[in-house]
Amino acid sequence: MNICMKKVNILIPVAPFEPLSIIKKSVVSLSKLKTIDIDMDIMYIIDCPGGSDERTRYLKDEGIGHLVRNDTRGRRGGAINDGLDILRGPGGTLGTDFIVLFDVDSRPDPDFIPLCIDTIERDADAIMASGARYITNQDSGWITRIIAAEYSFFEDVYSLYERFDGFKQFNGLIGVIDARTFDGTRLNEAVFCEDLEFTQRIYIAGKKPVLARTMVGEQGPTSLKELYNQRVRWLSGALEGVEDNIARFFYAHIPINQKIAWFTSMTLPFAAFLLSPFVPVYGFRLWNKGDDRVLFKTLGLIFHVWLISFCGVHAVFNRARKTRTVWTDTSRSDI
Repeated sequence: MNICMKKVNILIPVAPFEPLSIIKKSVVSLSKLKTIDIDMDIMYIIDCPGGSDERTRYLKDEGIGHLVRNDTRGRRGGAINDGLDILRGPGGTLGTDFIVLFDVDSRPDPDFIPLCIDTIERDADAIMASGARYITNQDSGWITRIIAAEYSFFEDVYSLYERFDGFKQFNGLIGVIDARTFDGTRLNEAVFCEDLEFTQRIYIAGKKPVLARTMVGEQGPTSLKELYNQRVRWLSGALEGVEDNIARFFYAHIPINQKIAWFTSMTLPFAAFLLSPFVPVYGFRLWNKGDDRVLFKTLGLIFHVWLISFCGVHAVFNRARKTRTVWTDTSRSDI
């Protein structure tokens, strides 16, 4: 092995509802990744409560690395933990340089991994890198078109926070992570959003995620019900994060701008409706980016900020009543 070669392990959790067709598209997508100076292994972690199925048989026949889980313990966080346990050596450390986390619908640019590694290695405090997100199925209906506009907004927020060293949360921890980050630790399977909880721990420890100049596509919810349930869960995670970490962030030895950006990111969605007068201004930004259906997306974003606020109210009521937010399945487009 080349002395400069990086050892990279890719983990892809796969929920029970994910169809075989999406796994096949994922395999094709990952086969396009650039691997110069990279020794890459892939592991699909398949939740199969009913036992092996056509998905696991396909991966076995194709000689693709996979782990079969006979339950759904911890959902996505539990799957990642189980995958990490497979990679750990006798001393509990990971025998790799970087862990890469994708979802089965992730469609990273071919240069995603090397650019993320380079971005991490150029910043002494960086232990994770990812790229801006975009929606791959925005032509699936009006909901996905609105989400595509929302992701365009978050791309701008990522860039702004990268410039001013603000709090960046890459949903799902989709990205490249220094493997040493997982030494002696696991994802918290008991929280609403294990990715947010882990990111907060990164910041409190004085480290941070960074934005690489690459992109990764993913599918958005295709129905209003799916979108609503997803955002209620996300905002439940935000409430949980504020309750558990507000004191830790206050006393953490990190820049004040990271503390302010964290608190703003956690709380602003609950009053997102206040942004509705400013949404038309962002419509000009969408037009400047060359987006299509700008008028529809702008009106859709006005609807969206009110929807997010209602989701926040729902999350607050669930928290007050100690009602567990249900993780619902997501329908997939064949992309």
